[in-house]
Amino acid sequence: MNQSKLHLHFLRFALDTEYSLPALDKLDWNGLYEFANRHSILGILYQGLERLPKDSICRPSRQLIFKWVAAVDQIKRANIQVNQDACRLTEVFKQDGIQSCILKGQANARLYPTPLYRMPGDIDVWTDMKSAKDIVRYVKQKDIMSSPEYHHIDWPSFGRTPIEVHYFPSFMGNLYHEIQLRRYFEQQKSKQFENFVELPNTSGQGIYVLNSDMDSVFQLSHIMHHFFFEGIGLRQIIDYYYLLRYGIAPKDRENIAKTIKKLHLLKFSKGIMWLMHEVLGLDKQYLYTEPDENIGQLLLVEILYAGNFGHFDSRYHFAGLPLYKQYLLEIKRNLRFSRYFPSEVLWGRPIARFWHSAYKYYLRRSV
Repeated sequence: MNQSKLHLHFLRFALDTEYSLPALDKLDWNGLYEFANRHSILGILYQGLERLPKDSICRPSRQLIFKWVAAVDQIKRANIQVNQDACRLTEVFKQDGIQSCILKGQANARLYPTPLYRMPGDIDVWTDMKSAKDIVRYVKQKDIMSSPEYHHIDWPSFGRTPIEVHYFPSFMGNLYHEIQLRRYFEQQKSKQFENFVELPNTSGQGIYVLNSDMDSVFQLSHIMHHFFFEGIGLRQIIDYYYLLRYGIAPKDRENIAKTIKKLHLLKFSKGIMWLMHEVLGLDKQYLYTEPDENIGQLLLVEILYAGNFGHFDSRYHFAGLPLYKQYLLEIKRNLRFSRYFPSEVLWGRPIARFWHSAYKYYLRRSV
């Protein structure tokens, strides 16, 4: 068994308390640490280390354990800071008469058995402000250095944690499909600012989160966007695992499947369902579509190569390239997926890139 398979077996052991301990005699523990680091899941695999039998002779060296413990302690401290910033951001919006909800991030961490073990990132927030212009004006009043992007504006001065205020939660490469997705978001918007949850280490403070049916659609579209844009790692896949396992009621799965199909996400979702069941061990009762092995294998290969948001993919180097070369390299990369996703790869993203640039220019000039 190669090391990648051993890494995935150990990941499944870390996620599922009922999964049997895999054979560890051939596991490269330093390689496992690097695997976890590439995918920003050091805390998740640390759960597996905590479950190792006390008398097991197959375990990391003391030096590596100390290194891992230090990394997890840093993750915990970062989570506490991000939790506090997310609660403070929610309160700032509330004081200004604006409703808000947190997208993914700390909203996902609450579904983890040990929320502080999830590697945190920035804070993505969606509000009830009416238009992109309104959002850009609001944030620029708070921070003149803020910079509008295609579907969000950065708020760099808010605190220690980077903030992205979204005009809409996510987008797609095919513009026609994106119009339908954004219409769905608008239809669901009024219901998304009612679900309050407390966060750890915040003295009873909390955030608002998406309801489960919209969250499942949003996060799938988010994973799909990043898969085609730069690559996706296992952290986002594990987020979805916990959402399906603990965040969705059985009665909602049929409606989610209908929505996924209507929004042209069905084929991609079948690959994700295969990963959930075959790789992460999620029971089929938690899936909302039938798995597709061919698409799932394609996704798995790319995920293992790419690492977190494609930062570890040695096949493609976007950093430092002129924009037109990045554009051509992205097209070249995505052509390998055209058999399964022609509308996204062939007549989707190559055209959408021009629209994205034009819309960003419009926002930056008009506000």
